[in-house]
Amino acid sequence: MQLHRAARRYLLATALLTTGLAVRMLFLNLLLVELGYDRQTVALPLINDLPLLGLFNSLPVVAGVLSSLPLWWLVHRTGPVVGLFVGGVLFAVSLVLTASSTALVPLALGLALGGPASVLATVSAAPFMMRYSADAPGRNRLFALNAGFALGFAGLGSLVGGLLPGVAAVLLDLPPQSAAAYQATFAVASLIGVIGVWPLALNLREGERVATTDRLPLATSRETPSPRKLGVLLAEGRTLLVAGRYALPFLISPLLISTGAALLIPFLNLYFRQQFGASDAALGLIFAVIGIGTGVATLGAPWLARYLGQMGSVIATQLLAIPCLIMLGLAPTLGLAFIVAFVRAALMNMASPLYDVYAMERTPEAARPIVIGLIKGAFSAGYLFGPPISAQVQRDYGFGPLFIATAILYACAALVNLGLMRSRVHG
Repeated sequence: MQLHRAARRYLLATALLTTGLAVRMLFLNLLLVELGYDRQTVALPLINDLPLLGLFNSLPVVAGVLSSLPLWWLVHRTGPVVGLFVGGVLFAVSLVLTASSTALVPLALGLALGGPASVLATVSAAPFMMRYSADAPGRNRLFALNAGFALGFAGLGSLVGGLLPGVAAVLLDLPPQSAAAYQATFAVASLIGVIGVWPLALNLREGERVATTDRLPLATSRETPSPRKLGVLLAEGRTLLVAGRYALPFLISPLLISTGAALLIPFLNLYFRQQFGASDAALGLIFAVIGIGTGVATLGAPWLARYLGQMGSVIATQLLAIPCLIMLGLAPTLGLAFIVAFVRAALMNMASPLYDVYAMERTPEAARPIVIGLIKGAFSAGYLFGPPISAQVQRDYGFGPLFIATAILYACAALVNLGLMRSRVHG
């Protein structure tokens, strides 16, 4: 079955924006360390001396949380095509800002914009893909392709990005593994991100010409120039309450997963650098293979779902990822650490699109943007507090406790999903 043209454009935008963001993510923490932000701290109310390294990693999530309600409302009123376009623009601006300066304020602003951009992308993506896929097999395919593209092109971005600091050092006569070399790499990432907005702009220009019957019920009210009456406001309030009721059972597991991941995953590049002395090129190759391999593995999610079911596949992959975490923390060599990191990432990311489809199929159309937004918010909520805690633990105790905590949280998430499957929530 051929994909709709709008869906193909969306996948192209996913590929380009993901590539640019992956290049930045590969070296962001290394840049922050080179700039000394790992040694600088900030005092917050009731909390003293939090490392800026951790706070920078939490900043996008904080900004996303603060902007989430109006952005959900925006997508609810305008539709997913507009939401995806605005999100793409914010991603591009975020990349440009972090490439333009290493000063505290521009760097913080650039990272913060990634939060609202991510909210728009995640809230809009699932309703968009549900709208532009005709049946259940088509939905499984498009959701899996989207996840596979995101992971695969993240790997490609890491592969190319791993070489860019060395190239910049040679061409621009910069010290290797320096902040200036990383900043030049970010400039390339920002160019790729700006190009990635183009397919979304084409979708916006053509408008939503299909599935007009699937529009959100309240979206048509924007066409009437008269002020909205109290009944309409009450109807929207009821929609929010219904969406919350549908979303609640699906939020616990993502919250546990995000908390565990936030303690460890953003700092794997630092772990490989500090524990094994990995070079920039080696880091690029490692995360490229992990990204591409997990992207390919994600394409097998529909096949796995045919045998284990959607939620059964999620539970199985999460449980199998736990011993990989323990082995990663105990690995004596970079090669072994890379292998188990690859397997862990493939297992965890294979489950993600199936979880989304499982939740969307049990949610009414009108509630889907809010429900998927809450689910994705739960998948990000751990990053509000996980990175600052992780940076503090790294400074005082190293990475060991972080591997143990993440494994425990993953196990709890799998148990929650098992209960969710047995309870047959919402049918």
